[in-house]
Amino acid sequence: MALDFSASAGEDFELARKRLGNDGYLVVSDDELGLPGTRLRDHLLRTYFTPDVLRCYPGDVPADRERARDVVEYAWHDGVPVLAEHPEIAIEGRGGRPERREYARTPVVHDPLFASWIRAALGLIPVHRRRPRGTFGVNIFRTFTNVVTQPHADGEEFVFVYVVDRQGSGAETTLFRPEAPGTPLHSQRLEPGQLIVFEDARFLHTASPLADPPGGRARRDALVCTVDYRETYGVS
Repeated sequence: MALDFSASAGEDFELARKRLGNDGYLVVSDDELGLPGTRLRDHLLRTYFTPDVLRCYPGDVPADRERARDVVEYAWHDGVPVLAEHPEIAIEGRGGRPERREYARTPVVHDPLFASWIRAALGLIPVHRRRPRGTFGVNIFRTFTNVVTQPHADGEEFVFVYVVDRQGSGAETTLFRPEAPGTPLHSQRLEPGQLIVFEDARFLHTASPLADPPGGRARRDALVCTVDYRETYGVS
């Protein structure tokens, strides 16, 4: 059974939506979203950040990144997004790569904890910006060195970055205005359990390289998700 996020209709969520609408970005914790933080993150690590799920794809950048992907279709009913698997998960024309990229599907909608995280994330979108139906792209990333290679935009409506686990330092997320790419607007190293959401068209975003901890290897496990434009998968 899915978790009940009645807090999504409360005053705290409404303030968060206003901040996102005004500033174009927002950082919140899973506790603030009403999520069972430690239980959620432990579940995600055990279920999805595993050798059976993650894989390296030829041509991926950075080359040592491991990933899994799904695309979830949502429809709003009485203020709550109803979720289902979308039949298409390919990426095309994103990240400076025009080619169509195919991935193996890792379905997440059947997972009550993952589905509840998606509903909570979607609940941050200002009500006036919501379409009746849409798609939510889910990328499950494990990175060891570079998180990304350069400031960029994903070409979708909203981007969510949620850190599940991290070893080592670095991986500081930075937002820039497209017209001033040399001047950081917001920089923050997200800790496990923190989520940043931003309106993609208003920013370029990047993250600094990871740095190994003493005697160990750096790693960041994160969900990087998008509220897609209707044209991406033809959902109106």
